[in-house]
Amino acid sequence: MSGNPLKYFRNHKVGLALGSGGAKGLAHVAVIEFLESMDIPIDYIAGSSIGAVIGALHGMGSMGRFKEDIMKFTFREMIGYMDPMVPRSGIIQGKGFVKFMERYIPRDAKIEDLKTPLAVLATDYATGSSVIFRKGNVLEALRASVSIPGVLVPVRYGKTILIDGGVANPLPINIVRSMGAGITIAVNLHPRLKKRGLKHFAAVPDDGSGQADDARVLLPAGDGSSSSGGGRWFAAIEQWLKSGRDAGSDKDRMPNILEIMAGSVDIMEYVNTALLLRYNAPTVLIEPDVTDVQTLDFVDAKKIINEGYLACVRAEKVLNRRVRAWV
Repeated sequence: MSGNPLKYFRNHKVGLALGSGGAKGLAHVAVIEFLESMDIPIDYIAGSSIGAVIGALHGMGSMGRFKEDIMKFTFREMIGYMDPMVPRSGIIQGKGFVKFMERYIPRDAKIEDLKTPLAVLATDYATGSSVIFRKGNVLEALRASVSIPGVLVPVRYGKTILIDGGVANPLPINIVRSMGAGITIAVNLHPRLKKRGLKHFAAVPDDGSGQADDARVLLPAGDGSSSSGGGRWFAAIEQWLKSGRDAGSDKDRMPNILEIMAGSVDIMEYVNTALLLRYNAPTVLIEPDVTDVQTLDFVDAKKIINEGYLACVRAEKVLNRRVRAWV
């Protein structure tokens, strides 16, 4: 018997909890690659929102191809996958998201067939509890998991509707542990709050005015109608996003509607994550420096993935001591 003999008396299955956070979650790609480079096995993955997306891509074996494409992703290409609709339950219908994901995940792919067991988290809007998909259609479960409140239309599930998994559980350490992991690695995308000075926002005039086994029958909760002025909606969303990225230091600038919704979710996820970590600490916590990354900053993939890599370098010693020595 060589190495660490005590490891034979311990559950050495490794579970990876991938947190929610929109474009921040591209850092998960680097984390998975880094763990693989260290020969650390990933036996289970639980993910909320973007964490579920990256977990599914890994399980499908298409994460490398996704990384190559997202590193070249342009702003115009991102806008092209958005499908604006008359605001009712959300601004974006979400069919474009599914279309994009079909480049990497077949329409009929099942969660239970992925090479790494995966739990996809969504949130039951009626009860506020987590809904955990362990089997069923991958794309339908992911579509539910990424339903950012107010931004993407939620989806119907039975007699309720589902919204973003990060609302109820932004860092599902407890879920990956319940899957059978004895060693847990968590990737927290909300280690601190961004300082939201008005100079960062777009110019907008102030006018004074539970567990589920299957991911079936997930349909948009809205009526699916689109505006007859679809071109105007497309241009408006493009302008909102561009102005948010290019805003100057004008002290009168105010956040646009997408920034308000996404920023509010960031605050909620930061608070909830802090509580989760207080009472359910992982074996190793990895925290990429992505605080300044906005929810839809997918065109900054190279920078975000690099931050994920740097976070792993900072955690390398503890990964060796607390994980690699035990597997």
